[in-house]
Amino acid sequence: RCLLRVPTTIRTMAPLGTKYQRVPTDEEEKRNKKRRSEAAELVSTKVQAFAWLVVGGFVFYQTDLPKAIFQDPKVHRLWVDVAAACFAINCVLCFYLTVWIPYVLKLDVEWNAYCPRVIPTMTAVALLCGVALIRGLWPLWGLLTPLILAITFMACVMSLHFIPWPF
Repeated sequence: RCLLRVPTTIRTMAPLGTKYQRVPTDEEEKRNKKRRSEAAELVSTKVQAFAWLVVGGFVFYQTDLPKAIFQDPKVHRLWVDVAAACFAINCVLCFYLTVWIPYVLKLDVEWNAYCPRVIPTMTAVALLCGVALIRGLWPLWGLLTPLILAITFMACVMSLHFIPWPF
């Protein structure tokens, strides 16, 4: 009896399930790096916005802000009413710029070309609103009033990060 050695099949292909990756070029590396940095920046922004929301919520809860503004007898009601009027004016102007001009009037003109004085007016009214609110709430919290209102304002601004926009 002769023992023959039968050669086994030689695999020239990779086993099933093995995936090959392309060797990245400089352009692909740059795109991947840019994509990663944009994702990291987005996550960082969301984390910071969430932190502002947590701190703002804590301040809002601890100071009992709505009750303090509307019911506390120490509050200077005239200044709080001036701040509320300024806030209402800014809301109307914001509605005018974001809804009325593009959707009702159907204008494709930029704001600064169609109504160049609205943004400076909104800025002045917002500053007056902030000063009036600080002045109105000063007897309640004293030196902490600007800090409390600044934290609450930042929390309100950062909450916009979590509103799903369809655009």
